[in-house]
Amino acid sequence: MAVVRLTAGDRRPVTVELTATDRWSADPGPGRTGRPAGVDVHWSVDPDARRDGRWTETADVLRCGRPAPGPAAAARRAHWLLTRHPGCLLASVPDAAGGWVIGLRDGRLLTASPRPAVPPVPAGAALTSFLHGWLTAGRALEELAVVRFSRPGARVSVRLRPRCGGRPGERGPGTGLAEAGT
Repeated sequence: MAVVRLTAGDRRPVTVELTATDRWSADPGPGRTGRPAGVDVHWSVDPDARRDGRWTETADVLRCGRPAPGPAAAARRAHWLLTRHPGCLLASVPDAAGGWVIGLRDGRLLTASPRPAVPPVPAGAALTSFLHGWLTAGRALEELAVVRFSRPGARVSVRLRPRCGGRPGERGPGTGLAEAGT
């Protein structure tokens, strides 16, 4: 289970709690004022982990721990996961190049590039839970370009971009899962 605490207005940071001992701060950067506050509690499951297998069917977020060979394969896997799990809002799949492909229920597809490069599991889990909280609070992906995550001993900036052109959150030719080589 993950808990995302969003603050009102421009106060930061957002808190992402993955477990009692794995807590991240997320700074979404400058954006519009008057953002709603809220707490988002959701199931975040790694479909690749044997211990989490029974929870996959009820997950709100699927965040794979095993990297796909490349971005196209990650896009196909995200599409497959969302098709197979209709209750899931987003699926994140790391690729062998060190980034993630994130598929959203509405067909948008994003790439996330961490700097510096980090292992996919902890930061990817924080990113997908952050995005779930952001979206369920009614916030727009257009407000996000770079999200800075930190916790004791780790700092990473993640750049979000549409997978096939346009801006994050923009619907249009080339941004859907079906057009991503699936």
